[in-house]
Amino acid sequence: MAQFFGHVHNDMMYRNALCVLVCACASNALRVGVGIADVTGPPAEIGFVLKRLKKRYGDLYTEDNVIISGTHTHSTPGGFLMDFLFDLPILGFVKETFIAYVIGIYKSIVIAHTKLQPARIEYGEAELLDANINRSPSSYLRNPPEERARYKYDVDKTLAQVRFLTPANELLGVINWFAVHPTSMNNTNRLVSSDNVGYASILMEKALNGNNTHPGKGNIICAFASTNLGDVSPNIKGPRCEFSGKVCDQEKLLCKLPKERCFASGPGKDMFDSTRIIATRMFQTAMVRVLKYL
Repeated sequence: MAQFFGHVHNDMMYRNALCVLVCACASNALRVGVGIADVTGPPAEIGFVLKRLKKRYGDLYTEDNVIISGTHTHSTPGGFLMDFLFDLPILGFVKETFIAYVIGIYKSIVIAHTKLQPARIEYGEAELLDANINRSPSSYLRNPPEERARYKYDVDKTLAQVRFLTPANELLGVINWFAVHPTSMNNTNRLVSSDNVGYASILMEKALNGNNTHPGKGNIICAFASTNLGDVSPNIKGPRCEFSGKVCDQEKLLCKLPKERCFASGPGKDMFDSTRIIATRMFQTAMVRVLKYL
């Protein structure tokens, strides 16, 4: 399992689908391919994707106009990041995983290329208050007071959205950005999962394309991409002691009872419920911005 340290994880089965969603935008002056993949990131495989694209399209898609963003879920197959520290929990490089990601991203860009059509782009924002917290508030308080005074909260609460619409005002695709770690599924998880942001994408696609639509197969594509999520947690109950339920020592994250662990969780009864709740809150906030087009 990618990106959880301290344990060697063997992925046992799938919890929900992993997707690569790509939109291609073109004008007389510029063509851009944007892909959001259910991977931890950063995508080391981008160079291999570009090699395949060059064979097919020449210099049409290069490192100057192809953007691949990993959602940063920690519950997808690892061993593809080509960095010793990142690949350590999975015991090294896994060729099968790497090739699957390369082919998936490449094919998604090809599909997006073949479906280019006239469209316009709109941007909007919405505030979402109950889906993220600062996972290191004591560290944040060490920032200069004048800097902290510039912001209303200690994490970004803005959901940003880009919408792609046809000349007839029909929705083609939506990309959302919200600052939250996809770690509702914790380090005891042994299921492959796209976590809260991937789940939010699935909820939005089903709402816009029909409940029986498979992820990435509908006419409208939706994605929740990673943004300024560094110290931002979805576990909004905060860090608490395992047995007593008391709030942990905020500085050292320690508990008083012997062998009592401190970990953050919530808002649900377990990690599956928490994933659903955080995903639903992101999805519902994002939908507010697109309902007028339905």
